Amino acid sequence: VFTDVAFFDVRLTAPSSMQLVASGTCVPAEEEASTTTWFCAAAPMRDFNAVLGTTYETTSQEVKGITVNSVFYAGHEEGGQAALDFASRALELFSGRIGAYPFAELDVVETPTMAGGIEYPGLVVINQSYYDSGQRVSDRMEWVVVHEVLHQWWYSLVGNDQVDEPWLDEALVQYCTALYYEEVYGTEALDIVVETSFQQAYAELQETGRDRPVGLPVSAYSRRDYAPVVYQKGPLYFHDLRQEVGEEAFWEILE
Repeated sequence: VFTDVAFFDVRLTAPSSMQLVASGTCVPAEEEASTTTWFCAAAPMRDFNAVLGTTYETTSQEVKGITVNSVFYAGHEEGGQAALDFASRALELFSGRIGAYPFAELDVVETPTMAGGIEYPGLVVINQSYYDSGQRVSDRMEWVVVHEVLHQWWYSLVGNDQVDEPWLDEALVQYCTALYYEEVYGTEALDIVVETSFQQAYAELQETGRDRPVGLPVSAYSRRDYAPVVYQKGPLYFHDLRQEVGEEAFWEILE
């Protein structure tokens, strides 16, 4: 969706057995025999999202005065801690490099979403498959969590039309996620991401005759081509821009 920034004043009633996680700040205001009513305030935000569940656990950490909450299903403690670590590291890094995170809390929530993850202001949801502590926590989780956290800047804080110009947030978020890997794991990690995730996908688009301009609306792409063009070809623009203008000017642009 593409919505204006707004002040959300939400009253939500649900069974008392449920726990609520939502954009902004929510406080329980009324309790009856079987239900609880929360009042939520969220501003200034482009979207509001509420997640309710009966088996959630939470672990938290403070980063630069911001409370980061990892909310996960019971039994997924390993994945919940990993999500908290990744989100906290990304928040600390990009608050210093891009600009201050604008909200008091950041919630990272395990859900049955069919996507890898989805962003909302102050809250991101992550696919439950990454959390299963019965297996090694997925390496993919780190990329997805960092990607969704970066949307707190690109689309949430610095707005764009996500429907008609998705590359302005998705491609930039992808490249900034690669910059996170460079910062945490070194220049070689960035080179690997650029080569295997971005350049190879772009080469395949060209070889198969499916290459399209990056700056089109979501509806202009087929389901097959949307991700390779916007998420994998698009970041190469920002990579080339960085080489062209130099390191200092590139970070000034992002700031």
